[in-house]
Amino acid sequence: MLLRIFVVIVAFVSMDYVAAASDTSEEPRALSLESVYQLARRNATDLNIARYRVDSALAQRGVARSQLFPQLSAFGQWSDNRVEYDGPVSSNFDTRDYPGERYGVQFRQSLFNVGNWKEYERQTSLHLQSKDELDIAETQVLAAVTKAYLDVLLADAVAKQLLEESTALRKQVEEAEAVFERGFIPITQVLETKTRAASISAELIDAKGRTKIAREQLYSIIGERNINPLPASTTLLLDPKFNSAQEAAEVALANNPVIAAALDGVEAARDAISREKGSWLPDVDVVFTRQYSDVGFDNLSSPPRTTETVQIAVNYPIFEGGASSSRLRGAWAEFYSAKEKLEAAKREAESRARSSWFSLEAAIERVEASQQGVMAASTNLDASQKAVRAGTGRVTDVLLALAQKTQAQNELSGARFQVVLAWLELELSTGGDPIVLAKRLSDALTRSP
Repeated sequence: MLLRIFVVIVAFVSMDYVAAASDTSEEPRALSLESVYQLARRNATDLNIARYRVDSALAQRGVARSQLFPQLSAFGQWSDNRVEYDGPVSSNFDTRDYPGERYGVQFRQSLFNVGNWKEYERQTSLHLQSKDELDIAETQVLAAVTKAYLDVLLADAVAKQLLEESTALRKQVEEAEAVFERGFIPITQVLETKTRAASISAELIDAKGRTKIAREQLYSIIGERNINPLPASTTLLLDPKFNSAQEAAEVALANNPVIAAALDGVEAARDAISREKGSWLPDVDVVFTRQYSDVGFDNLSSPPRTTETVQIAVNYPIFEGGASSSRLRGAWAEFYSAKEKLEAAKREAESRARSSWFSLEAAIERVEASQQGVMAASTNLDASQKAVRAGTGRVTDVLLALAQKTQAQNELSGARFQVVLAWLELELSTGGDPIVLAKRLSDALTRSP
């Protein structure tokens, strides 16, 4: 009776696990990492926001540049004028109504304005900074996509291993009952096998839930469901291109986009200081105005006339209540803050590159150790099963060997994916192109053994 209940549980869990991926309204698509990354580049909200910031910075740069070019404007005024005379002699004068109009054009060109020019340079630096921040967003999206993609693969691998162990335990239950009937083992060992089988069934249900959660995390990045990662190759050729952590750190200091963005921030802050200093200098403009006027003065009619004027306009602020000095102090504070951010970016980039190199080195060693662990666990399982069949071993030893094999295989899968993440982190921290890295990494993951 217990065996029948166990078989029903295992069959239900197995069918539920297999149906999990197909419980959707659309047929899942099997996509490589590169294809998923391209989806993320189109749909990732953080990346789209970074693109809009580049567009906004470019627009602000255009506004600042426009102040350096000639300004041409037209003006006009149309009025209806009425004159009435009051007093004892008002009867001697008629009330008069006459229209009035005035229109013309004005041309203005800045000859000397340090503030406008430095503002244009500041906006140029901010535009470059926004482009660097877009590069940073690209690297962050690739890192997030790769982790989510591998999390799905790892969750699937864990569930698969548990399912294989569950199937093996079902067979082990049958063998244990057969050996028990011949009197070679006590009933307690049969019950231990069935208990382990029920425990694995519960773990399989939990693994199925983790698989769904991993797919939801991938969806939150790429904006699409019904995506299945392609099965990963058992051999990953991702050797580090740096011979030491110090070499990686030096390259990171030269190529990391976070440092480039911080440098642009320092330049923008320096330009802001120059802009505020320039506001203490006079602004000089040349102004040309041409005007046609057919309106009287003080509501008295006057003949139509055309006037032209050329001006050299000078504006020099003498007293603004301390606003100029306050703006300059604020600009200096922003400059020192930007320099601190640059120093922090350099430290972070150097530490990140070194840590990534150490992590990759450790992950490669972990893979080698895990491979040895899988081989040892497989040998131990085979020996334990043969001993039980021969009546010289305990079923408990087989259960322990099965659990050790599952754990070793899961450890190996996790170690291989740790190599991928560490390698990618090292490449990104040293200024690697995300598009190139995505293709290379995708090819490595899907390469046939």
